[in-house]
Amino acid sequence: MNKEAVTTYLSDLSRAMLAPIYVLPLVGFVIAIGAAVTNPGIVDMLPFLNAPFFKGMGEVLVWSTLSVLINLHIIFAVGISIGLAKKDKHLAGFNAMILYFVYLYTMNTYMKFNGLLIEGDLAGTGQATIMGLQVVDTGIFVGMLLGIVNAYFHNKYSQKVLNGALSLYGESRLVLIIMLPITIGLGLLFTHIWPPVQQVIFQFGESIRGAGSMGVGVYGFLERILIPTGLHHLLWVPMHFTDLGGCQEIAGQSYCGVENIFLAEIGDAETARLSSSIIFDSRSLVKIFGLTGAGLAMYHCADQHKRNQVKAIVFPAIASSILVGVTEPIEFSFLFVAPILFVVHAILTGVFMSILAVFDIVAVGKGGLIDFIVYNVPLGTEKTDWPLYIVVGLVQCAVYYAVFRLLITKLNLKTLGRGDAEMKLHSKSDYKEKTAGPVGEVVIQNQVGEYNSAAIIQGLGGKDNIVDVQNCYTRLRVEIRDPELVDEDIIRQSNPMGIVNKGHNIQIIFGSHVASVRQEVNEQLQVMA
Repeated sequence: MNKEAVTTYLSDLSRAMLAPIYVLPLVGFVIAIGAAVTNPGIVDMLPFLNAPFFKGMGEVLVWSTLSVLINLHIIFAVGISIGLAKKDKHLAGFNAMILYFVYLYTMNTYMKFNGLLIEGDLAGTGQATIMGLQVVDTGIFVGMLLGIVNAYFHNKYSQKVLNGALSLYGESRLVLIIMLPITIGLGLLFTHIWPPVQQVIFQFGESIRGAGSMGVGVYGFLERILIPTGLHHLLWVPMHFTDLGGCQEIAGQSYCGVENIFLAEIGDAETARLSSSIIFDSRSLVKIFGLTGAGLAMYHCADQHKRNQVKAIVFPAIASSILVGVTEPIEFSFLFVAPILFVVHAILTGVFMSILAVFDIVAVGKGGLIDFIVYNVPLGTEKTDWPLYIVVGLVQCAVYYAVFRLLITKLNLKTLGRGDAEMKLHSKSDYKEKTAGPVGEVVIQNQVGEYNSAAIIQGLGGKDNIVDVQNCYTRLRVEIRDPELVDEDIIRQSNPMGIVNKGHNIQIIFGSHVASVRQEVNEQLQVMA
């Protein structure tokens, strides 16, 4: 397998992991609402919340949604299977659910038969009760592994038709037949190999956390610098959802991973202060404050007569980052024209995450301003330090502005609106002028919908060159057959924010409306069938 194939597969895996992750913001919102209803400080201000109905409803909201965190293993198994499957995704997900049950019952029965089940309190033993069965606690790892292996065999054999008496066992049933012995084998194998692996993972996580502010800073730098590759999910997902991010017992239930821990702590009225591990999830700092300073610097460094045009591009991108935490529009506005700014951006992200660690400033900062308010304000200042978090954020905004403006002017970087720099992000009026084009320019006149799906399809080499079209939070991710047929100039007529060409894997950045773009493209592909 060559380097390009490995990179393409890792990119696909990164995208597939987003399916289960995307449900967590909603889960977090509901938990935060339930926690607010039962928060003593809120109840003191609003005495009617002390009524049994509201107290009961708060508990229901918290524990009904915490069930998602408790069962993330099977959610990842199903989600990754669906995300990696090329065809019949629903059947891949259905098989994954069956296989995870087989895995759990295999391990539980084997451990029971061999007297390996620990009696009494399971905290810190490496075992846990999952879906009513006591097993070795592998977190989401086995769920991910089952999803990956199941998707591999699904893509290989789910379209294979058997003849004669065996016809009933073809297609997705054949995949299940192949996977059953593999799954049983994994159940037996992980009973013995996971406990030592668990210790290695735990020690590695401890070494990161033991490095203090330096470890936090390195994590912050890597999480940002990997964004252009689309592989940053492979870094923060293990930190947020596995033993790598630490484990903690909350209200009698064990939670592993930074995000699982802080969501559980939010819902637990007995937790006096949220865990300092939340520093690892302080991405709101750069989303709300840092990139605002960067965007303002680019705006003020633009040529005077182009500032209105730059404002139309940069300010909506800043708003997207501040409000909902979508950073790629603003990041990609300088990544392609001045890569050094992106490196500095990653360094500053790590530095300010380190500052939070040094001063032990804890706040839930995973998304944009809306998330930040919902998660932190109802909790008051006893559980979090959100006012100090904002102070550090304002300092970060000023530092970003000063550093970006200095670099842009001193190095004469061709950011938006400077000299003859090409505008990589276009306003709607710019787009219309471009698609009008001079005589002889290749222009897709038939836009086929709001997002010019015709240009996207033709730029990707046509329908026959497109294998699969998916999306993550901001990018259209397309697998193609022949990279030589891709024409980025035609794709740009669909007004993307950027294009990342990885050979057989093309990523087209559209921002938060990318799901609508994917729907339009897939609808047009079906029409062309």
